[in-house]
Amino acid sequence: MVTSNNNSSLTSCVGKTDKDTTIAEIQSIPRWHFAMLNDHQRNQAFFDAIEATDFVGKTVLDIGTGTGLLAMLIARRGAQHVYTCECNELVAEKAKEIIKANGLQERITVINKLSTDLLSGIDIPKELDVLVSETVDCGFFGEGFGYALLHAQSNLLKADAEIIPGAVSLTACLLSSQEVANLNYIYDDIFGLDVSAFNSFRTQGYFPVRLNTWEHRLISNAVDLYESSFYTGFSFNTAEQIIFSAQANALAHGVVFWFNLKLKDDIVLSNDPHNPRSHWMQAVHLFEHPVYVRRGHDYQVDLSISPKGVKFSDSLMASVLENIAS
Repeated sequence: MVTSNNNSSLTSCVGKTDKDTTIAEIQSIPRWHFAMLNDHQRNQAFFDAIEATDFVGKTVLDIGTGTGLLAMLIARRGAQHVYTCECNELVAEKAKEIIKANGLQERITVINKLSTDLLSGIDIPKELDVLVSETVDCGFFGEGFGYALLHAQSNLLKADAEIIPGAVSLTACLLSSQEVANLNYIYDDIFGLDVSAFNSFRTQGYFPVRLNTWEHRLISNAVDLYESSFYTGFSFNTAEQIIFSAQANALAHGVVFWFNLKLKDDIVLSNDPHNPRSHWMQAVHLFEHPVYVRRGHDYQVDLSISPKGVKFSDSLMASVLENIAS
């Protein structure tokens, strides 16, 4: 997966051994790599999708190599050559080490760049046959998948290139959970002291939550937020109003949403709340102020999807249509 290198003190790791790597450098590597690599559901899904794809004689772009796992699976499946990019220098060098240890270094080229910085005909051959990427977070767009895909389609791939994954949809519900709300907001005085000014540091937008570890209720119908094929009509610039129908009298603290990622045919990965096996948690966006909703009534929230990700408005309102009808 693509990672951001925000540690300006990270020094060159070319030629380093594990003994030379500093604690600060190790700590610069996101911990989610371990959960991801131990996510057997995720590994099996990508393995199945790769096994179901004809890679023989084809050139492949793998965006966000991490350990090089997907690149190695693709090379083993018969690809002519895999070009895989990783923007974190330390991770890129480790991927080279892992790939060499598995005897696939002649079939895989690791490039220490963002995919959007790759130069066709220089870093990689012109017009590659297949794109594989898993640069997604719990809300799907947060790791820059949209940017990377559109850039690759315009600059790096053949017009009929195969893409894994091939499509995505997003689904959401209203969430009632004081415990989850407490993860990102201070509601009460503490021993008579007001520390509410600290709320200016709360997460703006969504953040990952493992819902089944906290007391919660999903209090509306499930609403389809977004659906797109990556082959035709892919767009991630949208703004609209989403209508939820409350299914309980309860306090709505925010919105929880998740993705359904179609890798190939019927091979789908999802981080929906009923799937505790996924290393991807659910995405939660809290309203600035909780809103009491009534069963059978409709409520609306503004939604925008952009290259920066998925964003909901900070307030929930009774549906305009319902107000007109009343």
